[in-house]
Amino acid sequence: MSTTKWILPEGIEDILPEQAYWLEMKRREVIDTFIASGYGLVIPPLVEYTDSLVKRSSEDLNLQTFKFIDQETGKQLGLRADITSQISRIYSTYNDTNINRYCYFDHVVRTQNNDLKNSRIPIQAGAELIGNDKIENDAELVILMLNVLKKFTRKKIFLDLGHVGIFKKLMHQANLDKEQEKLIKNLIKSKSGSEIKSYLSGLDIDQSLKECFENFPKMHGSVKKIEKYLDQLKFFNKDIERDIKYMTELANIVYKSHADIEIKYDFCELKGFDYENDIIFSAYIENDSEEVAIGGKYDLNSSGLSGVGFSIDVRYLLKNQFLDKSKERLVNKSGIWVLENND
Repeated sequence: MSTTKWILPEGIEDILPEQAYWLEMKRREVIDTFIASGYGLVIPPLVEYTDSLVKRSSEDLNLQTFKFIDQETGKQLGLRADITSQISRIYSTYNDTNINRYCYFDHVVRTQNNDLKNSRIPIQAGAELIGNDKIENDAELVILMLNVLKKFTRKKIFLDLGHVGIFKKLMHQANLDKEQEKLIKNLIKSKSGSEIKSYLSGLDIDQSLKECFENFPKMHGSVKKIEKYLDQLKFFNKDIERDIKYMTELANIVYKSHADIEIKYDFCELKGFDYENDIIFSAYIENDSEEVAIGGKYDLNSSGLSGVGFSIDVRYLLKNQFLDKSKERLVNKSGIWVLENND
């Protein structure tokens, strides 16, 4: 047997027998949950033409996509960095079937990991609901995400709700260019109030808007905690007031199904790929600062059709041992893997 020790690229790792076993068990359990909730399982290809993979002009998705030339056609291909765009293509191609609920459990591949703890080959479990733009649909997806997360862990789950549309409406009102908008967005995501204030001081925009942007890092917590900042946001236009009311109603619906979940607002929550333009949400596990699931609402195409979906980072859950292994465990006995009860 060769003693050569091969080195895998940064952010690329194997899944060995014990973890592979738990992953397969959870995969089946999660897919059954999706199907029982009315979602059709799809398995999109790992490789597609890049014009369909990144067709929604998402800059960050484009940067995360490995690209190469098809030896058969000479066209540019990409390895998927996200499955939501593939669901959009599937719906647009086969929508005569009247199916508008899809689910998946598969790998994606990314050019870089956003954090040293993360993988460049995440395993995503997720669902998408296309059309029927109602609050009940948004609530359905958030509730389904929490139901699925509870299949993975018994630890306490925290839910953050945000709204990219509110940020974009304020940007539009401030009449800033793309570069200025991008810089302010990054400063808000970093929650650096002093840097935001310093940058805004050199811009020719209304003082009340400046104060609003400066307060964004403080807009995290319960409704009661950030109430005065919500009142400040409502001042700018009726659309923002309606958006905040929508968030409150959504939180109330979700809470009725998951009273054990702590729900907070986070207006600095501008993560994920930049095609989301409305409600966004993310979930965290107790004693860990990294989100394990993200989702949101997006425009499917120029016709105004929208979708809402989420993805759970299964590999991160697996890697950080959030899986519930309380009932049984896999033990290696003399080179043979045996399933044992923990009783």
